Amino acid sequence: MPSITTPGIVLRYANYRDHDRMLTILSPRYGKLDVLSRGCRRPKSALMPASELFVYGEFVCYQQNDHATLSSCTISDTFYPLRLDPYRLTCASYLSALCAAAVQPGEESAELYALLLKGLYYLSYEKDADALETTTAFLLLFADVIGYRPRLSRCAHCRTPLDLANGAPFDIAAGGLCCPMCASRSTFRMSVEDIKWMSETIRSGLKPQKNTGAGTLFDVLRRYVEMRLETPIKVSKLLP
Repeated sequence: MPSITTPGIVLRYANYRDHDRMLTILSPRYGKLDVLSRGCRRPKSALMPASELFVYGEFVCYQQNDHATLSSCTISDTFYPLRLDPYRLTCASYLSALCAAAVQPGEESAELYALLLKGLYYLSYEKDADALETTTAFLLLFADVIGYRPRLSRCAHCRTPLDLANGAPFDIAAGGLCCPMCASRSTFRMSVEDIKWMSETIRSGLKPQKNTGAGTLFDVLRRYVEMRLETPIKVSKLLP
C-alpha cells in the first residue's frame, strides 16, 4: 500500500464506530484528506492526541483505493489555549469550517493552509490580537485566496473609479464597493476607515491591527464569503 507523508491541520472529526474517528485534514499539497484514525478512541491509543480538532503536524497515512488510514503523526502544535477561551474557540472553529467548505481533495492548497495556520496562531497565542478582528481579516484574505477579492477601487457594477472620501456602499452580490449611481437596496455602507482597513489588510496580510468597526465588517464579509461558497457555516451564527 502506498503511503502519504504530509504536513496538515485537522479541520474536523466525526466519531466512527466504537473506537475510530474520521478526520478531515487540510494538506498544503493534497488539499482535503479524509482519513480514518483507527482505534484512536481506545484507552492509551497513540493516535488519540493527533485525532483532535486543530492539531497541526506531519501525518503519515496509508492509502488503499479511495481510503486513507492514519498510521502516525508528529505533532507540532495542538493550539491548546483555544480550549481555555470559548469565544476564541468559536472563531477558530469558524476558520476551520470555512477551509473545509472551500478546499477540494487533490487540490494544492498551500496558500490557504498557511493562512489558516497563521489565523490559529494569532487566536491562540497573540493576546493583543482581537479575536473578532482576526476572524474578520481572515474572511477578507480567505476571499482573496479562493479567487473572490472584493473590488475596492472601482465600482463593482460599472467599473467607474470610486471617490472614497466619504466612504462607499458595498454590494455583496456584485462583489465590492459601488458608486452612488449603482447603489441598490442590497448594499451596506462602508466608512472611510473600513475601506482603508480592508485595503491595508489585503496589502499586508493577517496581523494584529486595530479596527473599531470589526463587528459590522464581519457581518458583511461573512455574508459575502458564504454567498460565494454557497454554503452557510452554522458556527458563524454564534459570532460576533
